[in-house]
Amino acid sequence: MAIELEKNKEDFKALLTSTKRPGMENLLEFVESTDFYKAPASTRFHMAVEGGLCQHSLNVYNCLRAKKQNPVWAKALEGIGEDSIAIVALLHDLCKADLYEKDFRNEKTYDEKIVAAAEKWQVKKDEKGSFIWHTVPSYKISENRVPLGHGEKSALLVQGYIQLTLNEVMAIRWHMGFTEPKDIWNDLGYAMEKHPLVLALHEADLEATKLLEQD
Repeated sequence: MAIELEKNKEDFKALLTSTKRPGMENLLEFVESTDFYKAPASTRFHMAVEGGLCQHSLNVYNCLRAKKQNPVWAKALEGIGEDSIAIVALLHDLCKADLYEKDFRNEKTYDEKIVAAAEKWQVKKDEKGSFIWHTVPSYKISENRVPLGHGEKSALLVQGYIQLTLNEVMAIRWHMGFTEPKDIWNDLGYAMEKHPLVLALHEADLEATKLLEQD
């Protein structure tokens, strides 16, 4: 997926500005002060490239917005406005701003030309064939991270600038779904039952990650 950094930035800002939520201008100034628009969405699992975080957020927005037109979801999301859709989708991963830093890691390559040009001692074999290890650019979690959780941190950051509804707080807080520790699954299930936007955002996050962002 080709990432257009400037276009994504402008789309992101325009969508959030359109919510007309008091304090949004200050929130967007905060986002601008971070690396959000250039940050990856993960260290190596999905959209681990420059601009991946903003692209992922826009992908989640598109997936979540489509649910409003889906007959399965139409009734459950009937009372959820376009402003809430934009806010929870675009800001659910705000916690990842200033979280990653550039690094390098070793990775297998099976490229025949690269393998052929390597020293014999470098060449290994596995079930896929001959390969060598080579160093590629990567990301790692910064040592200066602020460990306030994931969904919790995003909700706290957003609440510092704009007032969130209870639906929005719940959706952002619980968007990771059943990747949360098992001992709080009862709370997660309750949140999903009482606030369908929680499940809708979690599904949209998965759809973006697994369906739109895989190589």
